[in-house]
Amino acid sequence: MVNLPARKIVAPSARREWRRRAMPWLMLAPSLALMLYAFVLPMLTFFEYSFYTFRRGKLIDEFSLATYRRFLFDAYYQTIVLDTLWMAALTTALALAIGYPLAFALWRLERPWMKRWLSLIIFSPIIVSVVVRSYGWIVLLADQGPVNWLLRTTGLTAEPVTLVFNLAGVVLSLSHVFLPFVVFPIYSSMSRIDPALREAAMDLGAGWLRTFRSITLPLTLPGVVAAVQIAFTLALGAFVTPAMLGGGRVLVLPLQVYNATAEINWPVAAVGGLVLLVIAIIVVALCNRLLKYSEA
Repeated sequence: MVNLPARKIVAPSARREWRRRAMPWLMLAPSLALMLYAFVLPMLTFFEYSFYTFRRGKLIDEFSLATYRRFLFDAYYQTIVLDTLWMAALTTALALAIGYPLAFALWRLERPWMKRWLSLIIFSPIIVSVVVRSYGWIVLLADQGPVNWLLRTTGLTAEPVTLVFNLAGVVLSLSHVFLPFVVFPIYSSMSRIDPALREAAMDLGAGWLRTFRSITLPLTLPGVVAAVQIAFTLALGAFVTPAMLGGGRVLVLPLQVYNATAEINWPVAAVGGLVLLVIAIIVVALCNRLLKYSEA
């Protein structure tokens, strides 16, 4: 009889505590279930297929590490992996070279309507289909296209420069596609800079370049690292643009995975996909490490 009041008080409190702890997991449950079904299970299936044997056009349920050995030691697959990394690195570097000044200009604009319109123009590649964008770049970069016409008219070249169906066209197109993913993280980090810091540097006699080098650039490094992380990992998995702008002459890992899947060569497709995933994880880990240093 003495303990009854205590139970009446403690029990509702325990239920509230349980609900408080369970609520986040209940809210996460749909997303976790979707991730499990759409990502984890396919990856586990891919991992299982990577140990199968593909012989004479048939998939054989026979354990083998031959596909892993081919990716590690065969010069053909090594070239594909290196070309994929090279394409992603060039795309990231070009997008960063264009995106940083663009983010700086967007940040320094004083008129809100100009900032809104420039933001919309930068964001526009995302709202257009990747197929349409790729066709547009093929027209622009063709031998008789506007870019080559401009180069010949200004006297920079006498003959048309080959810009399509090679790596140059792929990198140019991908840089345009990923430009918003570079500009907006950098712009976001610039927006968080206290204007008093730049004004104090100017008042102490620092010129524009020194203020940029000592204040703006160090404080925007987290945005730069985030932009590199996003652009590089997206470029690693790009498929449509290398297929269209590369014209079959730029063979990167996503295209190799697609070709292997079309041939029902599941072990090669599985190992190719896993290699892409491992590279992306390494890049994300390195960028996270750099992010900690840049924020310190």
